[in-house]
Amino acid sequence: MILIISFVDNEHVRRVVQHLTMPHEIIDLGWFPSLMRMHAFAGAQADAFFLDLPDGRRLALDEVGAVWHRRIRSFTLDPALTDEVSRTFAWSECTEALDGLWHGMGCFWMNPPHADERALKKVYQHRLAGRVGLRIPETLVTNGPDEARAFVEAHARTGVIRKAFRNIPQAPRATLKVGPEELRQIDAVRFAPVIFQEYIPLALDLRVTVIDGEIFTTAFRSTREYEVDYRGGIGSAEVFPHDLPDEVGGKLLEMMRRMELRFGAADFRLTPEGEYVFFEINPAGEYLFCVDRTGQPIPQAIAAALERHARAHDR
Repeated sequence: MILIISFVDNEHVRRVVQHLTMPHEIIDLGWFPSLMRMHAFAGAQADAFFLDLPDGRRLALDEVGAVWHRRIRSFTLDPALTDEVSRTFAWSECTEALDGLWHGMGCFWMNPPHADERALKKVYQHRLAGRVGLRIPETLVTNGPDEARAFVEAHARTGVIRKAFRNIPQAPRATLKVGPEELRQIDAVRFAPVIFQEYIPLALDLRVTVIDGEIFTTAFRSTREYEVDYRGGIGSAEVFPHDLPDEVGGKLLEMMRRMELRFGAADFRLTPEGEYVFFEINPAGEYLFCVDRTGQPIPQAIAAALERHARAHDR
């Protein structure tokens, strides 16, 4: 049995489900706790985990052999809880209860929730990537204006990129080169830390999708206007499969092993001199923009990994 924790209208999930041959169930955490019930029995008389689904079926979590945890939705609390204290308490209790279920399930996870959350931390990623031997841009994360100004000045020849940790809808921030306007506002970094990185010259941008040790690399040759961030120019870019050198792939796999990730979508840049530079890894990154342009069998690989581990669990 395969459990997919996501939501039913997720196109990335739908494309994988097409290739599953084993029983599977998709659950949406947005159903919990209003429409979905959890039950964890423990003691001499019973030891079992269950979810009661909105359609009335009971799902025995101890029969699950593999879990795909991808881009969850938030809980939906009962509207009868109107005061903030009650809603905060209910949210906390829901989080603790479900986390206990997930940790108690002795099966394969792609990826464990705690690993997903840790992998999103850019500062952690930067240090770990360097320690496994991947080439990373010279980087400074700071909320100190003096340090930021000195870093920009030290890399004036190549230029410096400014990034946000997470792009939130309420306050989107583009990834861009630091120019005169940004320098005039550099004292504003005192309000919150900013990621500064040396600009890396561009030959190709690479999206490297890793699934349980299997590597799929997609190259993007973009026009000059997208030299800082290729994502805006995907539609006009030349897109094709790329062979990642074994040495670079081995270091990426070691990084993922240390992060406890079975799935990850990493961004690299290949320089004109042939150097592979690691930028970041997303534990739930998108891949259909690669699949649809290259035909790489990434959904099939995800389905195969889930079924492989589910069958091993059943044995």
